[in-house]
Amino acid sequence: MKNKLTLGNTFFVLIIAAFTTGMGNGSVFGAAVMCAVGRGPYESWGGWGAEAYNPATFSGFVDCMMLLFGLAFAIITGMAMSKHGALEARGQSSSAW
Repeated sequence: MKNKLTLGNTFFVLIIAAFTTGMGNGSVFGAAVMCAVGRGPYESWGGWGAEAYNPATFSGFVDCMMLLFGLAFAIITGMAMSKHGALEARGQSSSAW
């Protein structure tokens, strides 16, 4: 058989579902870090224009964590889907039962 879980077949799942799920995890991580360490030495909250993605600002740190977590989760999910598709194509199961 052929691996049906290629990047072309899973692209929109990875971009929409996996990336946004990872971004949600990144926002929680960013908020938790901000709660744990406080606002810190940020002079600007960074909510306008390019400052919103500058990790040296309050809002920019959370936004950068969201993008980083989203990308990482999409890559990990893509690798897992590809491996699962390869196992299915060979007729193997990834579980023991």
